[in-house]
Amino acid sequence: MLPDVLQCPRCERGALRHEPAGYICTRCSAGYPVIGGMPWLFHDPQGAAGEWRARLALLLGELHGDAVATRAALAAPDLQAATRERLARVADALEDHGRRLTTLLAPLQVHAGDADRDALRALRTRLPVSQALTTYYVNIHRDWAWGDAENRATLDLLDSAAGESLAGARVLVLGAGAGRLAHDLHLRHAPALTVATDLNPMLLSVAREMYAGRALELYEFPLAPRGAREHAILRTLRAPAAADERLQIVAADAMRAPFRPGAFDVVVTPWFIDIVEEPFPRLAAHINSLVAPGGRWLNVGSVAFGFMNMQRALQYGLDEVLAIVRDAGFSPPEVREAVLPYMQSPASRHARLESTVAWSTRKLADVPRPASRGLPDWFVDPNRPVPLHTDLQAHARATRIHAFVMSLIDGRRNLNDIARVLVEQRLMKPEDALPAVRTFMLKMQEDATRRTNL
Repeated sequence: MLPDVLQCPRCERGALRHEPAGYICTRCSAGYPVIGGMPWLFHDPQGAAGEWRARLALLLGELHGDAVATRAALAAPDLQAATRERLARVADALEDHGRRLTTLLAPLQVHAGDADRDALRALRTRLPVSQALTTYYVNIHRDWAWGDAENRATLDLLDSAAGESLAGARVLVLGAGAGRLAHDLHLRHAPALTVATDLNPMLLSVAREMYAGRALELYEFPLAPRGAREHAILRTLRAPAAADERLQIVAADAMRAPFRPGAFDVVVTPWFIDIVEEPFPRLAAHINSLVAPGGRWLNVGSVAFGFMNMQRALQYGLDEVLAIVRDAGFSPPEVREAVLPYMQSPASRHARLESTVAWSTRKLADVPRPASRGLPDWFVDPNRPVPLHTDLQAHARATRIHAFVMSLIDGRRNLNDIARVLVEQRLMKPEDALPAVRTFMLKMQEDATRRTNL
């Protein structure tokens, strides 16, 4: 049933045919692998796998570095016994955590020592910077370890807005994360098909294990531990019940969703619309294209459009959001609001209540589908030259200057020496050089310390 709703994310026209090696577009012959049992339906599947592989290698390196630094701290002569026990516990947990993540994400084929840690840091990938492997790591434990009350409250609020059953419907959950809401909706309503999609392979790999009814052990590292033993807790993750084969997982970018226009009777966006790095009017029009005529859009979560680099004009309030939904071809939304518990881990002193909004709206008309964010020719074809635009040229010059200043650090030069070289190279005026070098070097030192302690 899954191939019936799929569409090639590259040509955005062809249907996808399921074959033993993966999925093939019947129109452009593009191929998409299955990685870890999940269809890998990114526009550039190999590129996406490479980027997540690099991020995983970096994460594993950081966990190892953190474990080494934590063990080194045990050498301090004046440690309390409780502090020594805590540090040893955390160091062991970090090392074991790395091994467990390596096993969970083995299909990405990352091995220790595969890549240089500093090179991976420098060559940041094109995936959204806000979407690291562990960005929503705490959600895993909320979904499948200690968050039953939170999960039930979210599902009940969404149902109160929906007002009717999803039985027999084709349901898409965009930004499904670790997959609990998709699982609970599927078990409560028995849709004909539920597709949980996200771009984060760690979250989806956990969802895969949960949907199959398998238990999984991963560490929780609470933000504000209640005691020494809570700094690292090995949790057992388990779903209340296994799901049937009508609950499917797809790894994909929501803004290049690999689904036919109008393929779903219901599209659900849980805690999604205000964190995806896309202006909400474009997102609403995109969701319209996925909903069948007369179908519904169900939303639940926060309405706080304040994520990184967001322009103020796009930081919408709820009244603006509802107007945009109507402008995107939907009926006036049926809205419910409630204050719900949010990330209230029993092991953490940090917890909050979230003012949560749910709505249900029905598609009344098609609206123009926003153009996909196409990749440039030079990215698709690595033999093409990379154009040197004005902004890129200015950034390249700044980067070269940064690299040049860093190359002057040899353990012998002082700040005055470095400033003098910049003046001699006519990169700065004498009166500006030393203050600039001081500011730059302090920032580099802080960045280096922060990265070491990740």
